[in-house]
Amino acid sequence: MDKPLISVIVPVYKVEPYLHKCADSILAQTFKKFELILVDDGSPDNCPQICDEYSKKDNRVKVIHKANGGLGSARNAGLDIAVGEYLAFVDSDDYIDPTMLEKMLNSLEAENADICICGFQRFGELNSNVKTTAFAEYSVISGEEALGGLFSNNYILFTIACNKLLKRQLFNTLRFPEGKLYEDGYAAFRYLYEAKKVVCLKESFYFYRIRQGSITTTENHDRIIDSFSAETDAVDFLRSSGLRALMLKAQKRYLLALVAALRRYNPSREEVAKQFKEVHKEYRRQFRGLLLHPDISGKEKVVAVLFRLSPCLCQRVIRRKGL
Repeated sequence: MDKPLISVIVPVYKVEPYLHKCADSILAQTFKKFELILVDDGSPDNCPQICDEYSKKDNRVKVIHKANGGLGSARNAGLDIAVGEYLAFVDSDDYIDPTMLEKMLNSLEAENADICICGFQRFGELNSNVKTTAFAEYSVISGEEALGGLFSNNYILFTIACNKLLKRQLFNTLRFPEGKLYEDGYAAFRYLYEAKKVVCLKESFYFYRIRQGSITTTENHDRIIDSFSAETDAVDFLRSSGLRALMLKAQKRYLLALVAALRRYNPSREEVAKQFKEVHKEYRRQFRGLLLHPDISGKEKVVAVLFRLSPCLCQRVIRRKGL
């Protein structure tokens, strides 16, 4: 096979019922000059054997077998051997439209852009209705404008990795964080910042399966730490990059996320107390910036002060006063 133009990286873990549909949808692409990298992340079912079967049937398929390390670790393993000029990331319980790679590559090359973003459709056993999330129209924007999109109503389109085709050079030094539940957000801030031009398509080429037991639907108290770690990372990254206007938006979102977490979780409960202790330690570093924020209301400043004093006290006030 000639050198592939696109590397498609698929982390694989406990998705035996869905893996065939995912891999088949990629191999059926109208654009043929790509490699498919299946990363078996220590899956305990028959996924490792299924991956090997695909590599025997199609010389475009490469397989990595590794110890379980999570989604970020698996993607990074794929990045380490990818040779394509462009990258695509597909989750192994999802599938893609047969024209996805061709149409997104055509748009990238036509606009001489670094990233192409398409819409996606949610489907699956938890939701009988197909829900489409997409841009209203075709547009070409700068990387900084795309960064701003992370704080817009379309934030999910800019945040997730799976609805994008990206130039490989954006990942020359960048990798996904490992051991995190919000690895897409960490990476998105960095590759959007490096991009000079981003193409946004109104078509939805990606099909995102909602299923019981997936990472996004499983209750996990570690999400408390990871969600705030992602928010503080955004604030720190934008501050260090000199993007003050976006940094202020990130600070505002940080406080709103804090309120949402206190409505959902009780920091006095044993199973979450440790997580909130870690969040509180990091929060003290962000506290002064929140009080000086020009777009935070008086009620939100009260929340900021109360949380610094005590997460438990802050939660009681939020629930009683409806903050």
